[in-house]
Amino acid sequence: MDLKNFFNPSGVAVVGASSDKTKVGRQVLDSIIKNGYTGKIYPINRDNKMVAGLPACASLEMIPLKNKTTILVVIVIPAPFVLAELEKCARLGMKNIIVISAGFKETGDEGAAREADLKALALKHKLNILGPNCLGFINNNKKLNASFADSGTGGGQIAFLSQSGAIGSAVLDWLRNKDFNLGYFISLGNKAALDENDFLTYLATDKKTSAIFMYLEDIKDGQKFMSLVSKISPKKPIVVLKSGMSERGGQMAKSHTGAMAGGAAAIKAGLERAGAIMIENLEELFDLMLIFQARGAFGPVTGDLRILTNAGGIAVLSADEISRQKLNLKDSLDILGDASALKYEEALDKILKTSGNDNILVLLTPQTTTEPLLTAQSIIKVDKKYSKRLVLASFLGEVAVAKAKDFLTDNNVPAFNYPERAIRAVKRLADRQSVLKTLKPFLKKEFPSGKAKSDYLYLFNLLNKYKFPAVKTLKYSSSVSVSYPAVLKAVGPDFLHKTDKGAIMLNLENRQAVDKAAVNFSKNNKKILSNPDNYLVVQPQVKGGLEIILGFKRDASFGPLILVGIGGIYAEIFKEFRTVIADLNTARALEFIKSLPFYPILTGARGGKKYNIKQLADILVALSRLANEHPEIKEFDINPLFLRVEGALAGDVRAII
Repeated sequence: MDLKNFFNPSGVAVVGASSDKTKVGRQVLDSIIKNGYTGKIYPINRDNKMVAGLPACASLEMIPLKNKTTILVVIVIPAPFVLAELEKCARLGMKNIIVISAGFKETGDEGAAREADLKALALKHKLNILGPNCLGFINNNKKLNASFADSGTGGGQIAFLSQSGAIGSAVLDWLRNKDFNLGYFISLGNKAALDENDFLTYLATDKKTSAIFMYLEDIKDGQKFMSLVSKISPKKPIVVLKSGMSERGGQMAKSHTGAMAGGAAAIKAGLERAGAIMIENLEELFDLMLIFQARGAFGPVTGDLRILTNAGGIAVLSADEISRQKLNLKDSLDILGDASALKYEEALDKILKTSGNDNILVLLTPQTTTEPLLTAQSIIKVDKKYSKRLVLASFLGEVAVAKAKDFLTDNNVPAFNYPERAIRAVKRLADRQSVLKTLKPFLKKEFPSGKAKSDYLYLFNLLNKYKFPAVKTLKYSSSVSVSYPAVLKAVGPDFLHKTDKGAIMLNLENRQAVDKAAVNFSKNNKKILSNPDNYLVVQPQVKGGLEIILGFKRDASFGPLILVGIGGIYAEIFKEFRTVIADLNTARALEFIKSLPFYPILTGARGGKKYNIKQLADILVALSRLANEHPEIKEFDINPLFLRVEGALAGDVRAII
């Protein structure tokens, strides 16, 4: 999908341009004019010959051009009339369209049906539609503000995509206060046609974009998104603020967008796996925007940090935060409260000259002899000699340091009100660098539909096919041979929860005990067992071992997600499951195992047994393969997997097809 003409049109037509300055259609038109757009502008208004001082056309057909294909159409009319206008665009070959109009899936069933028709129309005619229910977009590098959001003029190197128009407007206003502009602002809206993946693809090759920021409430195609991020992030940092990460937040996101929000664990695992910088709040978004705008192409960010300060107390607090963020404080140089601007200059020059690739945080508190503005000027003087290094500042206070902080930021040294914010930003950048060292492109996998069944014995055969170690499982008959003690189980669609139905009979010490248990259970469950899908199986009973619960669920956006938890006596202690994208190799599986809350138990904590972690990693890799190669399986559980010193064994399995 080529979006070059979408963002760089030869002209813009505003359908719904109004003479009433309070109408959104007029505000969009005014934004285009105010920003200095140099292409042709066509107000579409059937009642007025002039709008905002420009000649108006009664309809798109009346635009005085034979070839209208390079014109961007902005539609700002009531929702019931939008589809007819889109049909008109298709007939005229006008494929680049913004639908600002609201009244689609965010409003309920009627709006959702209207949006489904819009999407079908876009697919049929290959229309590039942004929206509906959006602010529009801004391409400051072309002086085009095709939105009703206010923006400063002049280009920039950061692109910001926002699924929320309100958050987008707030960020734009904050940026104006900081006196720098975005290169692109894209209000995604309902994403009926174009979505974050389409815009990522375009921005990846845009030479003026050096960093991409995103606020997302849902992700359309998580696997494609991860694939794109993993390819782009080594060259252009991608920062993602994902809302709906709590249960309540997810419900609100669905209510707001009309879209399901993916599971938090899935989103987090996917983004981290792909190399994006995942942030948790708007404060972090602003802080990282400030750094990327100011510093541009700084070198790799390590986890090492040095502090230059004129106050011991704030240096100690900063050291505490560095420790909390698991960064490495290499050194803290206190040049005392009476430090002059010259002392700061000499000390900073020495640190930058001798500290390799360490990050530098310059702290200042205003004291009687402090020279905040002169010190800021000295910092800039030294910084220009080492432009590829990451130098951040935190001048504490308000009135006495205000001009100094503005001077620093204006001259590309980000100045923070509090050192903790600068330190957390360094942590995000250092974590990204760590991921990039081993990052390989995530390839979206396409597999043929499999033929798995939920039949119990079939599932054990499937485990054997993928070389899972599993308990020998046989269909019960009076002649079947099994080692003792044995377990008799009733399996099938009516016995998904075996324990609740008394369908697991343990400690059967011999043949007679097995046969007696089978006869008694069959007598009490004659009707259920008359269904051939329900039957009895017999297994050797596994003694001892650590019980693990593992499996996968299929996320609508991100594909299969592997879940691992602990069972048995530890289940009430470690209640949480950990989740990872089912794209595991041995190295990633081992790394994931180390993140499990019960990892110390696996390694023999407090004199306990040491389990075969390499075998568990192999099992997770095999489960990852199974999940990807059988897309028809929606859920798959192995509960329990017995981890033993002599080797693991899967004891029970179920699947939902």
